[in-house]
Order: sequence, then C-alpha cells, then structure tokens
Amino acid sequence: MPDTPIHNHVYLAFDFGERRTGVAIGQSITVSARPLTTITSVNKQPNWPQIEDLLKQWRPTQLIVGIPSDVEENKVLRKKITRFCSELANKSGLSVVTHDETLTSDEAYMYLKNKRRKAKGKIDKQDIDQIAAAILLESWMSVNLPV
Repeated sequence: MPDTPIHNHVYLAFDFGERRTGVAIGQSITVSARPLTTITSVNKQPNWPQIEDLLKQWRPTQLIVGIPSDVEENKVLRKKITRFCSELANKSGLSVVTHDETLTSDEAYMYLKNKRRKAKGKIDKQDIDQIAAAILLESWMSVNLPV
C-alpha cells in the first residue's frame, strides 16, 4: 500500500458579536480546536485589520462562522452574521460556512464556571467568546470531517 500524504487543514471559527468576536483555531489531523483570541469590534463593526492579521498569520483553508437557530428573536443577529460572512469571504477569498452556534456561549460559561469553581473572581466575557468559538468549531468538525 503506497504512502499517501496527510494533508492538514487549518480552520478558523468566529463567534460573531456586535461588541466582540471570539476566534478559535482547529486542524483536521487532530480534529481538535482551541480558543485563539477575542477581537473587539470598532463602532459595532468587525475589526477587519485584526481579522486580516489572523488570516495572514494562520492561513486557514476554511472559515466557519456561528449562526443561531432560526428563531424569531435571532432574526436581526442572523442578518448581521450573514453580512459578516459575505464580507469575510470577500476579504479572505476563502469559503465561509455557517454552523449552528445555539447554546455555545452557555456551554462556554458553564465550562469556565466549573473550571474556576475554587477560584474567586468573575468570568471574563472575552474568554467565553473564544471558548464558544472553539466549541462551535469542534461541533462543525465532528459533523464535517471523517473520523
């Protein structure tokens, strides 16, 4: 059986928000993701210079953006996320896909709460955003990558 090269694909996931966008990075070889950073928006707009820096630094092959379930109260946010996806695709030249992000922030909060059970202090929202992006990315990989 001939050796076939293993291709590692790098993925960036975005947990979009008007104030902050959590970013996670993952790869196909390990099918794992980790929190990367949280980008603070500028006047409720994505901070494109920071996003473009991440794209140059990590050179992802695929971009994943979280989108909430299609319920009435998420209609406005879904439109903003769709616009973000379109701009992200145009600026990056990469394929951008969406994946359901329902409850990822809640899951990230509970993860941090359990992790810091003995530690005092409040949970940082920027940490929640990054971890939510990692949860989103691992969920996407579990559905879209072969095991």
